[in-house]
Amino acid sequence: MSLEVKAADEPLSQVQNIQLLSSDGKPQAGVIVYLQPQFSLTKSRGSAADDEPQNHTKSVDVNGHNAVEVHQNDKQFTPYISVVQSKRTVSFVNDDNITHHIYSALGPKRFSLKLRAGQKSDALAFDDAGHVSMGCNIHDWMSGHLLVVDTPFYGISDRQGQLSIKNLPQGDYQVVIWHPQLALSEQRQIEAHTLPKAGLTLTLSQALAPLPEQKSLDDFDFLEGY
Repeated sequence: MSLEVKAADEPLSQVQNIQLLSSDGKPQAGVIVYLQPQFSLTKSRGSAADDEPQNHTKSVDVNGHNAVEVHQNDKQFTPYISVVQSKRTVSFVNDDNITHHIYSALGPKRFSLKLRAGQKSDALAFDDAGHVSMGCNIHDWMSGHLLVVDTPFYGISDRQGQLSIKNLPQGDYQVVIWHPQLALSEQRQIEAHTLPKAGLTLTLSQALAPLPEQKSLDDFDFLEGY
């Protein structure tokens, strides 16, 4: 019987479970956490860097790649925030029975898409990391956010404030907590950790600002010319 020996500089990849808490110690849902390795990611370290991202928002398979979908539903962006790895694609889906004209207000990717009722856009590639803020030219109260990260290790906390990052090689990481309502520089809270470890609890340093109201008192569904 032979035993496989793992070199000391080739740590095994593991799952990192994360608990995210609000500033008052309660489970915090709907916040992005991503891990930036402070070392070179190569397959010799047991990394998933060259594989498909294992941690992502609601996705579908497009030409063999994981791709995020951002929906417009009841005149709102759903989900309100999404995250995708750079070099990957995002599609926009209009679930409403009216037209939306969505656009990027700021960020590394500028786009403007007119989507009829029930229409899905072509997949857009987001090559550069950064925060993409989105709106609708017809329904100006609509707002949504897409964060593009240059790491395969990311996720969004669930209702219990929990998320799991898969295929994580051992090493030092910059752990970034991000939300558009986090009133810090670039909406980020940054910590340094050596991971994986037996459970990681992160606590927001301050409360999130209230989400903007996603509705209008105006009763219109369509603008002439659209």
